[in-house]
Amino acid sequence: MGFLLMKIVALLGLAAACGAGAANWWFRRHYEDVTLEYARTREEWDAWRRNFEERLGSRPAVNLEPVAQQLAGLQVAVSAIEIPAPADLTPLHARLEELTRRVEALRIPEPPDLSSTDQRLTAIEHALFPVQTRLDELTGALRALRVPPPPQTPDSGSEPPKVPVREGSRNLLTHPAHGEPDDLTRIKGLPKVLEHTLHEVGVFYFWQIAEWSAADVEYVDRQLEDFHGRIEADQWVSQASELATLPSAAPRPTEH
Repeated sequence: MGFLLMKIVALLGLAAACGAGAANWWFRRHYEDVTLEYARTREEWDAWRRNFEERLGSRPAVNLEPVAQQLAGLQVAVSAIEIPAPADLTPLHARLEELTRRVEALRIPEPPDLSSTDQRLTAIEHALFPVQTRLDELTGALRALRVPPPPQTPDSGSEPPKVPVREGSRNLLTHPAHGEPDDLTRIKGLPKVLEHTLHEVGVFYFWQIAEWSAADVEYVDRQLEDFHGRIEADQWVSQASELATLPSAAPRPTEH
């Protein structure tokens, strides 16, 4: 019996040793795979971050000068609003307080020859008649008070004049004065970066591009810097003419 127990213990020890060796071999092999995968992932992340920072740094700065000018004009218009002083009700309050004190101090002596309750009430009503009359007059005066309306000022939300960006231009604007700007990136060959450039030039709507003359095309093309020739190569004018007819496009104003 003891010999059998020793054999079982020996077999268990041998099995444990074999298991530990196999586990050590598996861990070392897969640890190297995990380490290599981590290093590769880290390199890809560093490359993506460098590329993102370069793209972020190359984006053109947004020109907020038109917005700042509109805010400054709005601030001037608001500062020019004159708020009338409220009506002075101090004398009226003083008279009401004086009348309240007189009513509280009023003492009506009970007539000795009146025996019934109706007669007492009648006497009280006669005594308070002047007070009721005065209260009615004060109530009418309060209802007749009218606070003068504030002076009329020019509407600060009215559209500013639509001034062309350059002399001789027919439709280049300083700001989107005819509603929400169109999505110019729907024109094939016009990425988002060029849309920002067109906004700075004064182009916000399809109908503007559709009405460009040869001089307008030449002028705008000079503003595109690294994208010269894209207007004619991608046929922006013909594309904009089709897009301007869509219901989602901003309508052309009758006067601009």
